[in-house]
Amino acid sequence: MKRIVAVLAVIVALTMLSGVFALPANAATTGYAAEVVRLTNAERANDGRYALADSHSKLNAAAQKRAEEIAVKYDSNHLRPDGRAWSTVFEEYDLPYSVAGENIAMGQKSPAAVVEAWMNSPGHRSNILGLKANFNYIGVGVCEKADGTLCWVQLFLNDGTVSTNPGAGQIASGIGLISVIIRIWNWLRGLYPMISSFFNL
Repeated sequence: MKRIVAVLAVIVALTMLSGVFALPANAATTGYAAEVVRLTNAERANDGRYALADSHSKLNAAAQKRAEEIAVKYDSNHLRPDGRAWSTVFEEYDLPYSVAGENIAMGQKSPAAVVEAWMNSPGHRSNILGLKANFNYIGVGVCEKADGTLCWVQLFLNDGTVSTNPGAGQIASGIGLISVIIRIWNWLRGLYPMISSFFNL
C-alpha cells in the first residue's frame, strides 16, 4: 500500500512540475475559441475582408489537436511533437485544401491578448487577413496546461470552393450593408458561448 501511495505521489509531483499535461477542453476555453473567431473576423472586417466561416467541424477538431500538441511541445517552426510538419494534421482529419495556414501562441491570458499579439506579428497578421492567400474557413483550438498556461492555435483553410487569390477575400464596396450584418451576426455568435457558460445553460 505504501508503495502505491509513493508511486502516486511521484506521478502527481511530476505532473505539477512539468506543466505539460493538458487539461481537457472546458466551457471557458470553448468560449475562448469562439471569441478568437469573432475577434479575427472583426480584424478582417476592419481591413475590408469577408468573415471566415468557423462551421467546419473537422477543421475545429484539427485545431484543437494542434493546441493539445503545442501544450506538450511548443515549436516555433510549427513542427508537431513527433517532428512532422504542422500541415500533416489535415491528412489525419481528411481535410483537402488548396492553401492552408497556421498561427500558434502560448501564454496569452485571453482571446483579445492573443489576437492582438498575432496582429502585431507580420506573419501571423498575414494569415489572419489573408494577405498572401485567400482562406474561407477558420478553426480555433485552445488548450490549458496543468500550470494554467493557455495554448492557442488558428488553422486557416481554403477548401477549393473560392479563389486563393488574396484579393478574392475583399468585400466589394457596394455591399457595405452586408458587411455590417455579418459583423453583427459574428458578434452575437461570439457572445452566446460566454453567456451560456456563465449561466450554465
